[in-house]
Amino acid sequence: MGKGTAAAYMAGNAILYHADFLDVAGDMENSSVDMVFTDPPFELTGGGMKNGKLNYEGGEVFSNCGFSTEHIAFGRWIPEVYRILKNERYFYVMSNDRNIFPIHTACMDSGFTFCELLVMDKKMTVPSSYYPKRAEFIAMYRKGGYRKLRFTGSTVLEARLPRGRDKRHPTEKPVPMIEHLVRCSTLEGEVCLDPFMGSCPVGEACIKTKRRFIGAEIERKWFEASQDRIREADSNR
Repeated sequence: MGKGTAAAYMAGNAILYHADFLDVAGDMENSSVDMVFTDPPFELTGGGMKNGKLNYEGGEVFSNCGFSTEHIAFGRWIPEVYRILKNERYFYVMSNDRNIFPIHTACMDSGFTFCELLVMDKKMTVPSSYYPKRAEFIAMYRKGGYRKLRFTGSTVLEARLPRGRDKRHPTEKPVPMIEHLVRCSTLEGEVCLDPFMGSCPVGEACIKTKRRFIGAEIERKWFEASQDRIREADSNR
């Protein structure tokens, strides 16, 4: 199923596809987007605590959070991101500590240049076999040469995760943090892609910063949640 057959929602500067990103990517032109930011599906801790240690199990991703998405090998979709991204443009990918290494390998194998490892300070901790975890990571890569833009702040991003009624998705990342990275990495009117958009915080950040957005989401419940979010963001411009 390519873009021609995928269910799509268009509003203002946003296009959302209810489809597997790999199907949508097949119809996207080479070097056609200015930035990619995504929080991809990957295996999380499963099985709880046993003998004082956290168990790490394979299988479904986010199986305890209402997801059915299967893990997609980083080596399958990251080369497509590289192909679609313009030269001298930036790719940001969220990760936990366990997946940062295979993500990095897939990015380097695809031709990306490593730029920075950003730390998202969540201001809260979760249990671990060793030190309680308070951070997630955003690996930043570049395709081609360096593009001089105004990179402000630091490599540590303090971020309050959405909670309560503000939380639309189990692993949603804060819109203000994404807005900051979008402003640092693109110009107004440029195009940002999220291959795994979830409830579409990246799309909201793009609308608020006057960028265009393309997103793909395979699960219907999150595709519908994304439509609601884009409608609200577009009406509040």
